[in-house]
Amino acid sequence: MDREITRKINEDLHVESEDVFNREDVAPFVMDIERFFVDRFYSNGDVNDTHILHSLNRLYAFLCGTLTTLASENSIEELIFKKFDDSSRKNSHLQEALKTKAILRIIKSLRSSSGGVLGNRNYLEMIYSQHTGKGKWVGLFEKLESCD
Repeated sequence: MDREITRKINEDLHVESEDVFNREDVAPFVMDIERFFVDRFYSNGDVNDTHILHSLNRLYAFLCGTLTTLASENSIEELIFKKFDDSSRKNSHLQEALKTKAILRIIKSLRSSSGGVLGNRNYLEMIYSQHTGKGKWVGLFEKLESCD
């Protein structure tokens, strides 16, 4: 499954100008999911990026038809799967293909920001800073905004 997701990221998300995160119609869907991660998991030191990544990998596999059923394996997955359903209903105007692409794009963000020297909570730190204006990454985001 991991190789398939890597292949799809390389095929579908290689052109930055076509980044689904830049679409105004998709942004509320993604922001709702990421804000949920911040609200639900940031303060819980037992949850890390790997937990979120594993859950989103399984969700993506289900959305693509690789998994025929989506039964949660743990409480984190259960929460994430329920949140996806809730966000999907709230954003029913979006095509399912766009929602699937948005999940793939979140996976790409997770993979690129987490792990290694940066640690396995770096994605959570990054989105915490984006959504709250606090945290380890807030200085970077302030510098990026001042460049606009």
